[in-house]
Parts: sequence; structure tokens; C-alpha cells
Amino acid sequence: MSGEAAVDNSLDASAVLVNTEEGSSSQITEKQSETRQNETVPKEKSTPVPVSKLRGNHILALALRRMLKGPAPTLDHIIRFLSSGSGHDKFWMITQYFTKIVVWLFAKRGQKSASERVRTLSNLVADYRIMIRLTGLVPMAQYVRYAEQFPAQTRTLKWLDRVMNLSLVCYYPLEHIYWLGAHQILPFSERLVDFSGYWSCRFWAVWVALQFAHLGEEYRLIKGRKQKIYTQGKIDASKMQQELDAVDADTKSWKIQMLINACYFPLTLHWSIRGSTFPDVAVGVCGTIAAVAQAYNVWNATA
Repeated sequence: MSGEAAVDNSLDASAVLVNTEEGSSSQITEKQSETRQNETVPKEKSTPVPVSKLRGNHILALALRRMLKGPAPTLDHIIRFLSSGSGHDKFWMITQYFTKIVVWLFAKRGQKSASERVRTLSNLVADYRIMIRLTGLVPMAQYVRYAEQFPAQTRTLKWLDRVMNLSLVCYYPLEHIYWLGAHQILPFSERLVDFSGYWSCRFWAVWVALQFAHLGEEYRLIKGRKQKIYTQGKIDASKMQQELDAVDADTKSWKIQMLINACYFPLTLHWSIRGSTFPDVAVGVCGTIAAVAQAYNVWNATA
């Protein structure tokens, strides 16, 4: 019996007591005599019904009551994740690349029809993600201004940021030309569409290659910070632990960024080379790992 059912039974019992008190004295006497007779009869102990014997609809009803009446922090977190621009994109990125693996599995089992349907979904999601990047230059311009107003710690990082930002400034318009021309929204020639598609990926590949150098410089700074903590002399133990925790958090973030970049690198090379033989299932594996790692970052950021 659920807690709510017990409350309902208690309310019914209270109603009986109220009606009894408002009745005649003869009714009260009859109730008392019946109570004495019942006291002489031994009562059977009620045992709770095991969950395994509950029907499926009863279990579903209990689950829905608990879910709808109580707080739902996980649901709130999912909504915050999907409502953010990055979270929305990472959800569809996982869908886009994971479905490539599903396509390969269906094809391997000879399920051609199912494979083609999932491939259609994957291509549709990929096209949608390119479309929502049509406004990508706007936040990119804001980031370029921010990078110039608040430059990086070292001269190397500062110039790496500038060249990487320049590569993305070239990447976005070329991708826009490719998408608008491929869908015949604007009357671009087939040659221009083909040129824009390959060169947009090549500028993205430049960014990914430079990101390795950027991560290398960041790692050097992280190691320097950690060494400085151990050699700075007398310091409060709690403060020292806080600084070490901050370094550990930055190290973890660095490892995730390195994983993401390592997965992106073969993809950008594949899309930059005409006639690449990189298998589509490998594209799915690399893309899925990169998408999950990025989604993990966004999930923590929206906690």
C-alpha cells in the first residue's frame, strides 16, 4: 500500500468517527458492543504487497506520482543544457555522428533499408547544424574583440589566438557560400560551391593544427603554476590545497580539450582532401567522442 493510499484510508476512518459522534446514543452503544466482540477475535497481521506482485500500471502510477509531485533537479538540468546554444548543438552533434555508427552496423547486418533511413537522418542533422552556423560570424566577431581587449598570458598564446581567429573568420563565410549554393538558395556556380566546401574545411584544419600548439603552451603554463606552488615557501595548508585543486581542474580541462582536438584532427583532414578514403564509420567514432566530450563540458557548465 502506498503512502497516499494510507492517507486516504486515514481520512475515511476520520469521517466515520465524526459521523458516529454526531449520531444517536443507541448507535454509539451498538458500535461499542461490536468493538468488544471484535477485540476477542484475533486479528491477522497485514503484510505489505511486494513490488514484484504489483501490476505494471500500478508501478507506473507510483513512478509518475513521485516524478510529478517532487522536485526534478535532473530534468531542470537537462532543460538548461538543451536551452543553451552549445548544449543544443552538442545534442544534435551526438545524433549526427552516432547515427553514422548505426548506419555501419545496419549495413554490416544486411539491413539496407534501415541503414538508408538512419543515413537520411544523419545527413539531415548535419545539414541542420550547418544552417544554424549561418550566424556564427556574429559571436566570432565578439570573441575577436574580447581576445584583443584581454590578450593571453604569453606572447606565443597571443599570436596563436590571432592566427586561429583569422582562420575561423575565413572558415565561416566559405561554409555559408557552400551551404547556400548547395541548396540553390543563391545562384553560385558549382565550381564555387565545391571550392568553398573544401577550403572551409582546410581553414578549420588550420585551426585544429594550431590548437595543438595552443594546448602545448597551456600545458607548459599549468606545469609552471604547479611547480611554483611547491616552491613558494611557507604557505597556509588550506590555501595551498585550494591552489592545487585549481591546477588539477585546469589539467582535467586540458586533457578533455586535447581529446576533442585529437578527434577533430582526422576529420578535418578527411574533409579537406579530395577523394579521401577515411571510412564513414571512423568519422562517426571520432565525431561521437568529440561530441560527448564537449557535451560533458557544457553539462558541467550548466549545472
